[in-house]
Amino acid sequence: MQIDNQGDAGRRAAGRSHTGARRILACGALAAIILAALGAASSGASTSGAQAAAPQAARTWHHPPDRSPALLVTSAAPPPTPTPAAPGTPVTGGAEQSDPFLTDAGGRYLLLTSGGTGRSPVNVPVATSSDFVHWTHAVDALPTLPVWAKSGFTWAPDLHRFGTRYALYFTAMVAGHLPQTQCIGSAFALSPTGPFVARPRPIICQLDQGGSIDPRVFVDSGGISWMQWKSDQNRGGAATPTAMWSQRLSSDGSRLLARPVLLMHPDQPWQGTIVEAPDMVEVDGTYWVIYSANWFNQPAYAIGAAHCAGPAGPCRDLGPAPLLSTNFQGDGPGEASVFHDANGVWLLYTPRRSLAPKPDIPARPVYITRLGFTPSGPYLASGPPPGAGNLTAVPFWSPTS
Repeated sequence: MQIDNQGDAGRRAAGRSHTGARRILACGALAAIILAALGAASSGASTSGAQAAAPQAARTWHHPPDRSPALLVTSAAPPPTPTPAAPGTPVTGGAEQSDPFLTDAGGRYLLLTSGGTGRSPVNVPVATSSDFVHWTHAVDALPTLPVWAKSGFTWAPDLHRFGTRYALYFTAMVAGHLPQTQCIGSAFALSPTGPFVARPRPIICQLDQGGSIDPRVFVDSGGISWMQWKSDQNRGGAATPTAMWSQRLSSDGSRLLARPVLLMHPDQPWQGTIVEAPDMVEVDGTYWVIYSANWFNQPAYAIGAAHCAGPAGPCRDLGPAPLLSTNFQGDGPGEASVFHDANGVWLLYTPRRSLAPKPDIPARPVYITRLGFTPSGPYLASGPPPGAGNLTAVPFWSPTS
């Protein structure tokens, strides 16, 4: 994501039954098992070849032209939030799930979250809205998982359009194997709400580093697409420091190019041994990465920001404190993503659990707050969530029955 401010400063709940999958079991002799099951893997990232998406019959989406990589933000830098201890606005249409990701397509906002569990698990919930107030009931964008993925443990979705086709990236637990590990899958469709058809193998699976999670696509000012993610060295409660990575994506989003490069390791006390969930933004030619750090199920979980030399890093923290930490709206905010349009930049996130009105219930509300930028980095800003006026230039989709 790139933003030009024209000289102005200006993206796993404790109560959710599948969150234990994030940090599971000690490392062991995994490589041979998964290699046999998946057919391919590497010490960096395993990639899958191209596969045609299944025909989509439910609806036709009228695509606007691809946005310029250098999307202009002409509004002045918003003022800092007057309530830093409670900066977020609840997203009323969001299910109480973690890892919120917001995008827009065909004149509508799309909110994706981690999957749910139960007799009929929803793998990738997606709800839509034209005004950010009234939301449709969430549908499953990925109703059929690939054979390597275990049902009920699908989360951290990312959605990106490549030409007239949409790519969905997700984290899933590898089925039927111990020690349990997670890898990143890919799926494709002609509609942003799916149904997406998953590739038969993970696109990223760092077997010698505990697995791979938290995919996020970034498009730089030259129009080059990058995949960024986290290697899961802390699986099973391990104290091994984690890492965040970046790697070139093919122009259709179906495969990775070259080799992964390191963005950053944890290097601040508040991070503990974990950095994860990277989401990069380019502002006036300067690269920043928003990320989460520390244990996702602890009050110390928080959201940080770092300055990066480029899409391939390296990235360095802005200071010794996080951008957003435990506050009056909930402890342990994290799993953030960044949304932007021509009117501004916003941060979506979830607290570990809500502190109000019933602190004994571990709900996972989705919050959104505006971001501003100075040459020193991002800050929590004042302003409303996105609204209907932000999408007036985008054609609406229409059903085809």
